[in-house]
Amino acid sequence: MKSGVSVGATAVSTLRRETARIDALIARKTEFIELLARKRQALITHAVTKGLDPNVKMKDSGVEWIGEVPEHWEVKRLRHVAAFKNSNVDKKAYDEQEAVSLCNYTDVYYNEFITPNEFITPNLPFMQATASPAEIEQFSLKKGDVIITKDSEDPSDIGIPSLVKEEMPGIVCGYHLTIIRGADFDTARLLHRIIQSHPTRAHFFVEAPGITRYGLSQDAIGDLRFCLPPENERAAIADYIDRETARIDLLIGKVQFSIDLLKKRRSALITAAVTGQIDLREST
Repeated sequence: MKSGVSVGATAVSTLRRETARIDALIARKTEFIELLARKRQALITHAVTKGLDPNVKMKDSGVEWIGEVPEHWEVKRLRHVAAFKNSNVDKKAYDEQEAVSLCNYTDVYYNEFITPNEFITPNLPFMQATASPAEIEQFSLKKGDVIITKDSEDPSDIGIPSLVKEEMPGIVCGYHLTIIRGADFDTARLLHRIIQSHPTRAHFFVEAPGITRYGLSQDAIGDLRFCLPPENERAAIADYIDRETARIDLLIGKVQFSIDLLKKRRSALITAAVTGQIDLREST
């Protein structure tokens, strides 16, 4: 009897040691993903506030949370660069309206880009809804639209942007979203990244009052200040960000895949141990 207890205790101890080893690996890999995410955010912020030329002359932007910017860049407010409008298309279906596919809050929140390209947004499950002809005219997705989340229960979830990369007739921007439109495509690409940057995230966080739910007013969106480079620099900056963030995303994906494998290994180890498929007394 005592021997059996000893063997059982040894097996449990071995199982704990093996799962702890896996947990430690998962923790280190998770920290690495968080480091990569911070690097990604810093890269975007630097590119949209400092540009790509390390030797360019700088000036004070006059915006405390932006700091110095290239001397030839201009400080702009969003309302002077593009038009913006809150969507009022909800997910209910009405008999007298036309059937549409709805780009809703989660589509924007979880996807950096909205596009029919299945390699960029695989199996994006647009909700089926209805909209009036006027709503379809105003809110059908067009190439270069930047859509942002305008309210949430968490202020850090507000102002998350997604860029529409292709014309998408029949796909309508839904409720709780603001559609920003009117800039040329390269400016829209850069604006999408500007909205992802630290200064914009800080602006939206401060400008989203609430207690249990937080939201951006039209004035808060329109008053967003940022620095815009000349037209001939915008595509290069957007291309650079796309290229470098894609590299980071690829690495994050590989690390996440290894974490998933470790979690499966941990679960399989526990299952095999409790069902007697392996003898943990022989583990080293």
